[in-house]
Amino acid sequence: MSIRRRVLIGGAATLAVGGASLGWFLAAAPQHEALEVQVEDTAEVLYPPDLLAGLDGTRFHEPTTVAVFTHRGGQAALTDDRALNDAVLEHARQERTDWLSADEQRWADGLFVLAVDPEGRLVGTYFGDDREVGEGAQLAIQDAAKPDFQAGRWTEGSVAGVQAAADRIGAPVIRQTGGAVVAALASLLTLAGAGTWVGVGLHRVNRCRRHREVGDAAMAAVVRDHDLTRLHATVLPESSRYGGLMLQRHDDYTRGFREMVELGDEVRAFAERDLDSRRAVQRHAAYEQRATSLDHLDDVIADTAAFLNRDSGWAAAWDRQVAPVRADLEGVDGLVERDLRAKLRGLPEVQQLRALASAGLVDLDRLRGDLDRQAISPDDALDRLRATRDSLSAQLDALAAATAREFGTSESERTTMRDAMHEQRRARPHEPTILATADPTWLWFGTGMFRSGLSTGTSQVEQSRSSSSTGATSGYSGGGSFSGAGSSSRF
Repeated sequence: MSIRRRVLIGGAATLAVGGASLGWFLAAAPQHEALEVQVEDTAEVLYPPDLLAGLDGTRFHEPTTVAVFTHRGGQAALTDDRALNDAVLEHARQERTDWLSADEQRWADGLFVLAVDPEGRLVGTYFGDDREVGEGAQLAIQDAAKPDFQAGRWTEGSVAGVQAAADRIGAPVIRQTGGAVVAALASLLTLAGAGTWVGVGLHRVNRCRRHREVGDAAMAAVVRDHDLTRLHATVLPESSRYGGLMLQRHDDYTRGFREMVELGDEVRAFAERDLDSRRAVQRHAAYEQRATSLDHLDDVIADTAAFLNRDSGWAAAWDRQVAPVRADLEGVDGLVERDLRAKLRGLPEVQQLRALASAGLVDLDRLRGDLDRQAISPDDALDRLRATRDSLSAQLDALAAATAREFGTSESERTTMRDAMHEQRRARPHEPTILATADPTWLWFGTGMFRSGLSTGTSQVEQSRSSSSTGATSGYSGGGSFSGAGSSSRF
């Protein structure tokens, strides 16, 4: 499908859904003034004329009696989350029995009470059974008042809280948070869907072009080096362990070359108008992946031939094998000093890691000297290089376990940290080296992977620690069997 057709269809769908949702929302607007506004300002923080003026024009979906109650809870309310709930109930039983049902076990029908304790820093909302709203809506009403309450604007906060309640009490589906959200989401999702549909099409077209551009460049390099790669394969010593493994990879190269040519023909056969399809992206991505992997593979085959045969380019080829291992070893000090927290740097696993890194760097230099003197075979040198990286991986594994054990304050936190580290441990990065290419199943743990796992795990644990609930508190400490709907929260 062309991009132009996507735009036309998406625009029509957006207008239809958005218009219907807006019409429904406007038709369900609140129409009822408050039956009565009662002000019980026992804390003496309100200015009733401004409160009543601020509520003038406020409309409810159902006829509702509004009560605004203030109370000074003192020092005790600073630690008792139910202090305001209890204070409102006690005031109702002593002074405003009209706020209670006939059996005094619930709030009276048609009633809404907004309460605030300026000393205990609590705001509460209470409802008759026929005016009850959900816990999320209760907290939303309380939250609407909090900015003003936090600034000591008690009258303005009360107005904001009552207005927020008016929007939610008895609201039809379209005006409730859920309904309005659904309608708004339907419109927005249609718009977003249309935009996304068009955007996805454009994105896919651009992705196809990028995949083809990168794939074409890689394919050109592979085709250019094809005969040379075949020549390199003919001189790979079959008696060498790594030579034999690389001959198997050359078989993969030969099959992959044919697939690359076929994929190249396939992607070039796509018409421009068809580039926005998922299949087009998949085929273009497969073409790029195949071409770039072969471009890397022919380089590794060339390095293997040069190193195993000790031709004029063997030293540069060896340096390319050593480079990622050396980078991991040299990265240990930075990992310890910059990424590990101070309390973790004294772990014995850290000292062992540093000692291993220092010894490993010395061994790499010694290994190069042995190769220069031909005191070690190329195969044995590669085995030593792999052993160095395996030792580093094992020590990083030990440090990961110790970090999870020391950083986590509970088993769940330790599990979170371990899982983050293990996920990185299982992620094998692409590396165009003889060792990684000869054994595609080989896994290692590098300092960069450790750093990424540490950062992810730390972030997840700290986010969990900071996500303690700040929701509303319901219930009444001394209410007996009282079950009136309502809750309070702090500001």
